[in-house]
Amino acid sequence: MNFQRLLRADVIAAAAAFVLLFVMALDWYSTAGGKEARRIEALSRPSGAAGGQAERDIQESAQFAAEGAEKNAWQASGAIDRIILLGLLATVAMAIAAAYLRAFGKRSEPPLTPSALTALAATLTAVAVAYRSFQEPGLDEATTVESGLPLALVALGVIALSCRAAMREEEEGTAWHDGRAKSGASV
Repeated sequence: MNFQRLLRADVIAAAAAFVLLFVMALDWYSTAGGKEARRIEALSRPSGAAGGQAERDIQESAQFAAEGAEKNAWQASGAIDRIILLGLLATVAMAIAAAYLRAFGKRSEPPLTPSALTALAATLTAVAVAYRSFQEPGLDEATTVESGLPLALVALGVIALSCRAAMREEEEGTAWHDGRAKSGASV
């Protein structure tokens, strides 16, 4: 394994894949009631022992209500949400695998390279996520899009564009430079 074989695009795609894993755990959806519960939770300021008990109860109830209304990529339950989750996981796995395959020196002939397949998976998943951002789960009037969904779109875009750049270098034949030649090591 030689990490010097990695292209900048491989490193960026793999890093974006790890970011995407964390983004999947952020809140993607909430409801108007959930947002209001978060606001109430933030406004509650319990103080004192017995005197602040009512305020602590309100804060705890608001937190519980907000958490019940919020969903992330792992918690969304619709069929399209399961397809999106599979696409997200496949994109993460493929981006990391493409980087490792290049580090191990495994070559594939264009157009079906690991980078190309990862770019395709990221693009298709981004389209599904974008669709879901407009067609939210539940009632559209009550459901709100939280920060996780747009951040997932950004991470998927970075993966798709980085893998496309790696794919372009593979097509041009410049992707398979030997890292030892760069560092001046002799064989």
